[in-house]
Amino acid sequence: MMLSRVAERVYWMARYLERTENTARLINVYSSMLLDLPGRMEINWYTLIRLFNADQAFRERYGRVTEENIMRFLIADRDNPASVVSSLLNVRENVRTSLDLLPDEIWQQVNQAHIQMNAALDLIDKRHDRQNVLRAMQQAGQCIRGTLDSHMSRDNTFDFMQIGRHLERADMTSRILEMASMLLSEQRSDNMRKYEGVLWTNLLQSLSARQMYVRHIHARVDGARVLNFLLTDKVFPGSIGYSLAAMARRMQYLPDPELPMTMAQRIFEHLGAQDLSTIPANQVHPLMDYLQSELGQLHGEIAKTWFYPDYDAHPAPQAQG
Repeated sequence: MMLSRVAERVYWMARYLERTENTARLINVYSSMLLDLPGRMEINWYTLIRLFNADQAFRERYGRVTEENIMRFLIADRDNPASVVSSLLNVRENVRTSLDLLPDEIWQQVNQAHIQMNAALDLIDKRHDRQNVLRAMQQAGQCIRGTLDSHMSRDNTFDFMQIGRHLERADMTSRILEMASMLLSEQRSDNMRKYEGVLWTNLLQSLSARQMYVRHIHARVDGARVLNFLLTDKVFPGSIGYSLAAMARRMQYLPDPELPMTMAQRIFEHLGAQDLSTIPANQVHPLMDYLQSELGQLHGEIAKTWFYPDYDAHPAPQAQG
């Protein structure tokens, strides 16, 4: 079994790598969507801040709600642990302290992405340049993950990486799905109803899920089907159900996995018990809040079981953000 501090580093490396790529993709897709929609809609630039539950942190550091301030907060703000630059910096630090466990190419790839990101921070106020920078970060994340998947032994190091990756992915998916409460609301505006198909399609694209949805669902894009696909689908790696099952599979190879595995299974069963075809709009947000709370507790149980046996007294130093 790995040392607990080593296991924690690779777990967080995978989480931050997933966060870097997902945040970059979400901002890019969201930006393109807003530019194609009419100006007066319930969804606007500030919706991105709400998706990250970052209202207070944003308003403490930025006086005005503008596109430029929101982009700087989500991409370049080193004091924001969920920003692209902070996430990538944390990937680099965890790779640096775990070099003996990882393929030789990883340090070069991560360091190159870190240098590229910092060199491009002055460009993010311009939309076209910003999209290119974020696209480059997505590609860097995919390249790093591809190297890890291709060249890592399937041992406990890989197990912890997969657990961290899928926990972060499930959390991000639940945050993006909070938009569904607006898209399904009976009080939504005429503009929202008019562009409903566009909005659901962009939601799928923000999770790289559009093509697989079309391939497997064989139906037009609509709210209930999208929710069901992204919450419970068992074969699409971007669904929350898939991520929960993937975490449980990896946990079984670790010592004393019973409690974390039971928690992951409980969340999955709760999702399966929901009738997503008839769920009211006002119940979507509480369901996503429940998921985020449960995923946070699952992280706590993972840390307590494998990283910090006395977790309650000595919480893990790396924050979720």
